[in-house]
Amino acid sequence: MSNVSKIPLFLFGNGLSMALSEEFSLKKITNKFVVGLDGDEKKFLEELCGGVDNLNFDDFEVNFSLIDEAYSSLVKYQRFIESNAGKILLEKFRLPNPNLNQHEAIIKSIYDKYIFEILKLIQGNVTLYGIEACLKEFSTFLANQLSNSPRGYVFTLNFDLLAETILLQNIGTNQITDFCASAYKLKGSSISKFDFDPAMNDDRHGDAKIELHHLHGSLSLFYDYTRNKAIKIKSEDIFQNDLYLKIQEDAFPLHPAIITGGGKSSKITEYPFEFYHRSLKNYCTYVKFGKLFIVGYSFRDEHINELIKRWLKNPEDYTKGLLIVDYKTEINEQEAFKDFVSKALKNRKIPDNCFEFNGANSIRDVEGTILKRKK
Repeated sequence: MSNVSKIPLFLFGNGLSMALSEEFSLKKITNKFVVGLDGDEKKFLEELCGGVDNLNFDDFEVNFSLIDEAYSSLVKYQRFIESNAGKILLEKFRLPNPNLNQHEAIIKSIYDKYIFEILKLIQGNVTLYGIEACLKEFSTFLANQLSNSPRGYVFTLNFDLLAETILLQNIGTNQITDFCASAYKLKGSSISKFDFDPAMNDDRHGDAKIELHHLHGSLSLFYDYTRNKAIKIKSEDIFQNDLYLKIQEDAFPLHPAIITGGGKSSKITEYPFEFYHRSLKNYCTYVKFGKLFIVGYSFRDEHINELIKRWLKNPEDYTKGLLIVDYKTEINEQEAFKDFVSKALKNRKIPDNCFEFNGANSIRDVEGTILKRKK
């Protein structure tokens, strides 16, 4: 590999979606979710969070992680009770069967309501008109960077299809792979589906030079339990067929493939997210790119920070290879964010020139990494 690399990698967080619409903010999602809960469910959530005063409306991930934890604990113990060892435990120690299936179903109902609230909110909010009105400069920059490079990588933490919409509109299908391939129709419907199948990627997308990875899943990605596979469904088909409602009514054996709440570091190792995470890990470890653009990311996901730190071991000068884009108008907020990023990256000092606080449309180019000489 040459000493200077100009291959770009883009990492997008929720802040990029908020540049398109404030409806994507966690605070808005939280309010809609809590208002939509029935009386007993709302009381349970409040108790789970330690009282109504402890509900976090600024970052619902804090609240949701508690639901996630309770649900995971129930599932794990119920599976144990159903195992041979669990049955022997109940029999030998004359213990009553707790019959946690109903408990599990109630918490899963709350769990699913939040996931579907996110997806319904996102559905339809990403439009070409909105991108043109709010993110024109950014989308032009993204397309130019990727079109003028022999390779390009896009990793998004968002559930929406913002990056996908920009890429398809400005670059074209043949240049992009999301590692999904057409696989006829969803069983019992006329809905086209696409199997997530990285092993087939070279055969079906061999000419694609741009990779799109959904690190935490997306609104179009689902688990198909009947085939034990992850599949993608077109956004317009989800909307026209009211797919989320039908899934909630058990009309389709599907479940949204997204990661939210607590335990992200462990969930990222599960299928299909493990593939996306491993790809980013390899690219950061073996320095497969020389320009790192981080846009709208909060630096709160430790498993992502660990991979960024791998890449940061290589450049001699961060200002030639790194740009962190956010939107913060107050000086004290900007300084607090710089400090937070430094701590999230284990006190690695990031120069001020690597930060841009005027939002996604202010994104600018960087020279390209100069790598440290190997000793």
